[in-house]
Amino acid sequence: MDTVNHGSAKDMGDIGEVLRDVSDLSPEDLKKQNRNLQKFLVKVIDLLKEKTDRCITQEKHIEALALQTNSLKEVVEITKHMLAIRSSEVKRMTEDLESLQGKINEEKIRHSAIIEKMNLAAKLNDELRSEYKQQSERFENMRIKYDEKFSILSEENKKLQETVKTNKDE
Repeated sequence: MDTVNHGSAKDMGDIGEVLRDVSDLSPEDLKKQNRNLQKFLVKVIDLLKEKTDRCITQEKHIEALALQTNSLKEVVEITKHMLAIRSSEVKRMTEDLESLQGKINEEKIRHSAIIEKMNLAAKLNDELRSEYKQQSERFENMRIKYDEKFSILSEENKKLQETVKTNKDE
C-alpha cells in the first residue's frame, strides 16, 4: 500500500508546487497553473475513487470475515453440542456395558455353582452306583450262601426225616 501511495503522490506532483503563490504569474502561466491544478484535481479524485474502492473492498472483506467468523462460531457450538451428545452416549453405553459385564460375571458364578453341584451329584451318583454294586454283590453272595445252606439243610432235613421214618418203622 505504501508503494502505491508514494507512487500516486509522485504522479500528482508536489502539492507545494501546485499551490504556490500565483499573484505574480502572467495570464498564460495562470492558465498553465489552472491546467496543472485541474490535472492535479483529477488525479486526487482518481486517487480518492481508488482509495474509496479499496475501502469498500476492505469493508466487504471484513464483512465476509465477520460472517465466516460467525459461521465458525456456530460450527464450534454445534460441534460442542454434538460432542456433548456423543459423550453422554458413550457414558450410557459404558454404563450398559458395565451392567452387562456384571450380569455376565453373575451368570458365570451361577454357572460355576451349577457345574460344581453337577460334579458333586455325579460323584455322589458314582459313589452310590459303586455302593449299589457292592451291596448287590454282597446280596448275591449271601443268596448263593443261603441257597447252599438251604440245599445242605434240605438235604440234612431229608436225611433226618428218612432216619426218623426208618426209626419209627423199626
